Amino acid sequence: MSTTGVAPKRRPVAWLVAAGLTVLPSALRAQDIGAVAPDFSAPYVADSTAPPWHFSAREPAPITILSFWATWCKPCETLHPWMEALARTYAARGVRVVTINMREPVDSIRRWLDADSASVTLDVRDPDGHITELYSVTSVPTTLLIAENNVVLRRWVSVAASMSGIEPVVNCLPAPSSAPARPRMRG
Repeated sequence: MSTTGVAPKRRPVAWLVAAGLTVLPSALRAQDIGAVAPDFSAPYVADSTAPPWHFSAREPAPITILSFWATWCKPCETLHPWMEALARTYAARGVRVVTINMREPVDSIRRWLDADSASVTLDVRDPDGHITELYSVTSVPTTLLIAENNVVLRRWVSVAASMSGIEPVVNCLPAPSSAPARPRMRG
């Protein structure tokens, strides 16, 4: 309540509340729910000569999923194909999946990803560990849900937690518009 006794107007955030999400003060660290996700740039896996992908310049999307992984991570062998399916299923709702490989040679990453040549996720690399440090990632897989306004909505560390937690949140997004979703190309 304000000093006038009238409650301030709030913007509707029904889908966030329905998903059990709240926005906390912005003076938090990047790994904290409610914190502002830090900006970063990263080289594409598919084309190391292309200009890097920039998080802050990404195509607007209600939800961006950042999935940190490594080729040596056995659970990632389950999560990565699941993320592919999720990206396909929820593309019309504006969900974008960005996979971030942690500190591995590009040739190893490409060999690992070549099993799925029809990928729709955006695959980037963190060759020096800078992004991993920005997001305080200490184990893989680690998955973060980022709102369109760059607020960290959720964080999961494990395949089971990610697979059971992501869909209830994205199912709260508004239904897709009648406009067809543009296909996404592997980065």
